[in-house]
Amino acid sequence: MNRAVLFTRTRWLGALLLLFALAGCKVPLYSNLNEQEANEIVAALSGEGIDAAKSKLEGVNWQVEVEQGRLGQALDVLRTQGLPAERYTTMGEVFQKQGLVSTPSEERMRYIYAVSQELSQTLRNVDGVVAARVHVVIPANDPLSEKIRPSSAAVFIKHRPDVDLRLLAPAVKDMVAHSIEGLTHDQVSLSLFEARRSVATPAAHAAAQPLVLGLFSTQTAMLLLGLLLAAAVCLMVLPGLLRRQGLDWSSWSRRQVFRR
Repeated sequence: MNRAVLFTRTRWLGALLLLFALAGCKVPLYSNLNEQEANEIVAALSGEGIDAAKSKLEGVNWQVEVEQGRLGQALDVLRTQGLPAERYTTMGEVFQKQGLVSTPSEERMRYIYAVSQELSQTLRNVDGVVAARVHVVIPANDPLSEKIRPSSAAVFIKHRPDVDLRLLAPAVKDMVAHSIEGLTHDQVSLSLFEARRSVATPAAHAAAQPLVLGLFSTQTAMLLLGLLLAAAVCLMVLPGLLRRQGLDWSSWSRRQVFRR
């Protein structure tokens, strides 16, 4: 075979291999995760048909990667499911020993924050809850005053669309009221919000798919490139097989054309 022809075919084969590799290129989605968070994200994306992979970084940190063309769709899925879950601060972490002596006002603020974090984490563990926040107000009442301002709390819960938490509203209010001194059931307000995924039209969905050379989506391009790669390998191997049979590539190809 002519060296120029062989060089040209080898160059095209290399280009096809490069395009095939770029079609399935993955980009980081989230980093600095623990292994449980990475597993939850991979499982959630796999359930929606999105190919995701986790890899370990330095120390105990993990990273989740997805195809570049599905990055927006992956973020939409995770936002709907509240992943990665918010990391709440425990009571022990808030009141760990510090070198400086805190003032009573600072201790009170730290206590309110710790209670809010503990309650938020408890509500987040309820099945169907995507995100939870508890805002606690504990007034600094004057012990010498006859007028006592009651404590209050505002609870925010975002839940999955397939879960109805309205039946659990009394139980949620009772739990919050019993967790804070001086708080009654009537002083707890509860707001429930349904997590919704962004609605995409068919045109927007098609536009969200990555295009290779402006013609094909990633999945179609990978299939076509695989077929082209197989055809290129056959074209490179066929002349050698013909020579073993004592045939010439040009004469054999002309014979096939005239036969048709």
